[in-house]
Amino acid sequence: MRKITKAIVILDQASGALRRDENERPVGLDLNPDLAALTDGATAMGLDVTLAVPGLERVGFDVLPDGFAAPAGLRIMALPSLEYGGLTGIGAVAEGDTALVAADRRLRGEAAAAGLVPAPHPALLPMLAAGQRPVAARLIGPRPTLERLVRLGEVVPMWFQPTPENPNHWALIALLSPPRLTDAVADGLTLQSLDYDPLTEDLFWARPGEDREELDEALKGRRVLFAEPGQFLIAMRPEDTAEAFHVHGAHGHSEYLAPDPGLMRATQSDVVDFETPEVGRLPEILEVVEILPRVRKAILLLRPTCKAVTAHYAADLDRYTGVTALDAQGPIVSRHSAHPDNKRAEAQLMRDLRAMGYCPSRNDFTHAGATHSNIIADLPGLGRLRIKPHILEKYREVLRLPLPHPLRLLLNDLAGMMDESGLDGLPDSAIRAEIERVLKLQPWYPWWNLKCPLPGLGAGIILVGAHLDSTAGFEPGYHAPTDAAPGRDDNGSGLAAVLSMARWFRGLQGKLTHTVRFCFFNAEESGLVGSKAYAAHLKAMGAPIRGVVCTDMMGFNSDANRLFEVHAGYTDPAIRDLSDPLATKLAAAAAEYGMLAAAQIYRGTSTSGGPDRNAYDGAINRSDHAAFHQQGWGAVLASEDFFANLTSEPAADANPNYHRQTDQVVDTSYARDITCAVARMVTRLAV
Repeated sequence: MRKITKAIVILDQASGALRRDENERPVGLDLNPDLAALTDGATAMGLDVTLAVPGLERVGFDVLPDGFAAPAGLRIMALPSLEYGGLTGIGAVAEGDTALVAADRRLRGEAAAAGLVPAPHPALLPMLAAGQRPVAARLIGPRPTLERLVRLGEVVPMWFQPTPENPNHWALIALLSPPRLTDAVADGLTLQSLDYDPLTEDLFWARPGEDREELDEALKGRRVLFAEPGQFLIAMRPEDTAEAFHVHGAHGHSEYLAPDPGLMRATQSDVVDFETPEVGRLPEILEVVEILPRVRKAILLLRPTCKAVTAHYAADLDRYTGVTALDAQGPIVSRHSAHPDNKRAEAQLMRDLRAMGYCPSRNDFTHAGATHSNIIADLPGLGRLRIKPHILEKYREVLRLPLPHPLRLLLNDLAGMMDESGLDGLPDSAIRAEIERVLKLQPWYPWWNLKCPLPGLGAGIILVGAHLDSTAGFEPGYHAPTDAAPGRDDNGSGLAAVLSMARWFRGLQGKLTHTVRFCFFNAEESGLVGSKAYAAHLKAMGAPIRGVVCTDMMGFNSDANRLFEVHAGYTDPAIRDLSDPLATKLAAAAAEYGMLAAAQIYRGTSTSGGPDRNAYDGAINRSDHAAFHQQGWGAVLASEDFFANLTSEPAADANPNYHRQTDQVVDTSYARDITCAVARMVTRLAV
């Protein structure tokens, strides 16, 4: 393979994120640590790296705002929009020794056709600069051996979990250089090559049902790269759509595997250590935050009526599932990520959250030829300390302005906190980054949005999420861009739950220690794509996640037994053990309300072996909570009675309308009661 000397990196979920202000205008960017580190060694590698930023306009004749200045060794290219077909806006640099790095396989396919070298992640650039083509493989062995291999570099993980056949061995699916492949063999690891093109194609786990004829038809012309009980690994070509492979499997029929160097790294602690020397240098600019004991006690004892928590639940459910008008254009037809109405749902969620008093933001990602958004809104926690407001707000306003601006004139407030002599000779962009670090303005919170109140120091994040998209993929001949997919249960029920909680929690503004983050994930039905992109982003940015709870399919209750499920299971027992206390708290909150049957808590480490819930969990890796499990955080999923029950219990009440256009039935009373249990549990976590 020829060596590359130039690289164009598209700013997407693999490389970083664009900062947008309260009017959604670009005001800066955050690079993923792997790309930032790459730029330091780009010159030594003989590599010329350009970051192409979609949504960024030039401000003059071929001039970009200095506020978008990147680390040394990285140039910025403005792309007013990311367009497909002929590499619009990028084609002028289509030279044979140039790599195009993009998470989107369609764009990578176009790059290959144009004679460029495509790559799905910036971490692969050192291999390409050395003339090495990444090899895709599944490696099996002891966890310490695999972790040591990854630490050597030139290994980009995509999947890392215990093997079904031997829990003492782990499976690592990764892209690695040929020398690292040799190291893996020398370390005694079991190795299986994966026969696909990792530069242009994407990997998916496919989870079929029992219809063999349908499966045979779906597999025509496709290679099965690897198979294990309940799932097999396939590759999606650049021209394939998100619905190119849709079999009638159980919940979570597919899962996208993205290259992610942070997958095997440790998560950040959920509590900032205020005894460190660095924080000890900050007393002049800090104030102690204290929630009065009587306020804390009142919140802990809070037991609002379900009517209050879910006052708008039914109306929200109707609006987002096509029963009533969503916006001025009328009712929506589908929320599928390939349908035009998906964008209407995104926009309306932003409007709804703003109307509640939040300052919502978009977390963008690309997939299969389209850009989608996760919608995020925060109720900031007080933490234990805060930067004095008059200092913080002054810097906050200045730091988000395009450079140049008189940063050095503002350093008086930070005297003693910064080694100003070390700033001599540094560009303003580097000084600004150092001020952000000292003031604890972290990129996991949109501090540059001046309408957003800031969390205090020491405030962790309790993440409450649901996927916003829908599908009717089990309908014969279903065409996602045009056909109806009401998705009332899957997942209008969960979407309405998170909206209800966001409304109610506004009444606790300024009373909680920890931040409650409301998330609406996109493209879940395409393989957990949105939640995986967001979880990886939070991990890369060092977000202090205390716990995650997702709501998915929580409204079907045809037998009136009011059974519901809480899924804490995961293949890694250590992550399951982090998740189990969350499940116990949710079950206890539901019991206190007294409106539901006892929660069925799934604590298993396998998707086989049901119905023993201590060994089995059918939701492992099959809904958005999985994205956070895979990054190392405790997470649970609240859902209806979908999976196998014990023989002593009523039969499972699985929704027969799953992924069909008949998904139009929800027991709103039942769904609201689950919502209230989740809200009570989250309140206790946040106090």
